[in-house]
Amino acid sequence: MKKEVIVVMVILLVLLTACSRRTNPDGEGISQRDYRTGSQGLELEFLRNSPPDKIFSGDDLDILIEVRNVGAYPVTDSFDGKLEIYGFDEKSFSGERWDGGPFLTSDLQGRSQFSPQGGREVMQFHADRVGTLFNSEFYNPTLVVAACYKYRTIAEPLVCIDPEPYTVHDEEKVCTLGRGGRGKVYSLGTQGAPVAVTKVDEEISANNVHFGIYIRNVGRGKVVDENVRNDCPLNLDYNDVDRVIVQAKLPYDSSPRCTPNGDYRDPVRLDESGNGFIFCTFRKPVSKSAFETILQIQLDYRYMDWIDKKIEIVNIDR
Repeated sequence: MKKEVIVVMVILLVLLTACSRRTNPDGEGISQRDYRTGSQGLELEFLRNSPPDKIFSGDDLDILIEVRNVGAYPVTDSFDGKLEIYGFDEKSFSGERWDGGPFLTSDLQGRSQFSPQGGREVMQFHADRVGTLFNSEFYNPTLVVAACYKYRTIAEPLVCIDPEPYTVHDEEKVCTLGRGGRGKVYSLGTQGAPVAVTKVDEEISANNVHFGIYIRNVGRGKVVDENVRNDCPLNLDYNDVDRVIVQAKLPYDSSPRCTPNGDYRDPVRLDESGNGFIFCTFRKPVSKSAFETILQIQLDYRYMDWIDKKIEIVNIDR
């Protein structure tokens, strides 16, 4: 009997240990945490004293930038992005280069249940020699480090599909579209990305289900076309900015009619305030009763963000 009790206690101890390993310090289970929150993708930061506030003419220069993926994309080793540095007269820097090139590694994953903190990488920029211009005493450039990277937003609001919203007979419906079936508004937060789906409007007509999808740039940077991998950030033109590719689908209909189309030829264009809109029409389901389901909305784009720092180059040998 004692042996059986000991065996049971060991099993319970193992189970409790396993559960504790799957729980974060706040008491929330790893599988329970929603990582699609927040309004950032990449977060950039100069490491301490890199670059220094003051440097002397003739010295070499190293700039170290910590890059953290604090959003929720990607969850596989498929990250695509790069850094550029500018803001200085090229005559003052010689032998400048990124160690290993300007492209970030593909394994810079976003936050997920497998990577709660997201990926991290340190990039190094080096100049063999810095100097002032025209042999002057000082030169005070502002160094700008810009990241341009592909990102994706996924929003999955739970919506009500009521094929017969105007029925007058009594029915216990699991959901309704408001009084008289006139429609419903779903307010959303952020989705762990710098572009968010903020609101969804729903209306149902005789043959179709309609959704108005509202999009906003909630980050501090700039939205650019997904295809400008090599031109971003220094060779962009007007047609390259504020363009978002949008895909919307329901489980029973993955091919809605949308205005604009939301594809590469006809993307959603954000206005000067960073807001965009797309209207999608789905067919009605065969079901006669109301039910709740997920409207999946996927946004694809590139995003440009930056940090800057003013330094002083001092010429003491002139």
